[in-house]
Amino acid sequence: MNRHRPLTLLPLFVMMACILTAPAFFAGCGIKNDYTEKQMFKLCADCNNPAGQGNRSAGAPLVVKRLDISPEFGGAGFVYRIDQNRFTQDYYNNYMTPPARMISDVMFEALVNSPQFAPAPQNQVPDDIFQLWGKITALYCDQRNASAVSAVMTMALNLDRLNKDGFTPLLAKTYSAHIPLGSDTSPKGYIKALNRGLTRIVNNILSDFQKMPAPADNQ
Repeated sequence: MNRHRPLTLLPLFVMMACILTAPAFFAGCGIKNDYTEKQMFKLCADCNNPAGQGNRSAGAPLVVKRLDISPEFGGAGFVYRIDQNRFTQDYYNNYMTPPARMISDVMFEALVNSPQFAPAPQNQVPDDIFQLWGKITALYCDQRNASAVSAVMTMALNLDRLNKDGFTPLLAKTYSAHIPLGSDTSPKGYIKALNRGLTRIVNNILSDFQKMPAPADNQ
């Protein structure tokens, strides 16, 4: 007559103990899930030398209308160009506010802090006012050449002069900046390059405005 050995629960206890202690073991060894943290970035122009409101002069009154933007670049996430006709969006590195709004605000602050412009009065309509408006047609990190990554920013801008006789178009021009990232191709490096591009575009607008006849000469 065959006798069966009594079933012992020891192997079961050992198995359960291994399962329960496995997470602690792997955590102790430094093995963990790699979760990418979301980062938010803010644009600026002439970031190293921001001008305060006290430096604003009695320049030409200016309004900057909210810029339009091509749909493929209007999202919060950074956009990367990886092929001739292929773009991809970064969901982990974002602008703090929608890029069209942020760029419009930054351009206004930079322009009215220059000697050429001042904020238009909010409670009264001046005899002459200048209005800047347009569209952002490109805003991306060009990664087609891994050894020459660059930030690309392009805007089609218009500057009009408004007075009691109506408005006069003064400027219609496309401004573009291609800024190499160099060795720093990180999201922070991309933002720094965009800031340099934005500063360049603002300076070019100011340069073009200075070449125009004085407001009194246009009346």
